[in-house]
Amino acid sequence: LYEGLPLAVLEAMAAGKPVIASAIPGTCEAVVDGETGLLVPPADPAALAAAIRQLLADPARARCLACAGLARVRQEFSVEVMVQRVAQVYETLLQPTRGAR
Repeated sequence: LYEGLPLAVLEAMAAGKPVIASAIPGTCEAVVDGETGLLVPPADPAALAAAIRQLLADPARARCLACAGLARVRQEFSVEVMVQRVAQVYETLLQPTRGAR
């Protein structure tokens, strides 16, 4: 199964926690590497460990990433925003196409 937008990542961001995640589709849409969290190559435990050590060594940076992540999730992925986006998709799909009889 493929999770298009990883809920666990969004939940962590919404909880104001710094996020370290694999750079895979979906996650890359939610996390802006170096701004709202850290992205590491998938299946690379050394890169994951390095990212964890980096944030443990720099709590101020971890807090900055967490705050930026919280702001991003509120701005881009809130219930209100997501409902509006889904409604826009439906409205687009329900519009009559040109040349339709």
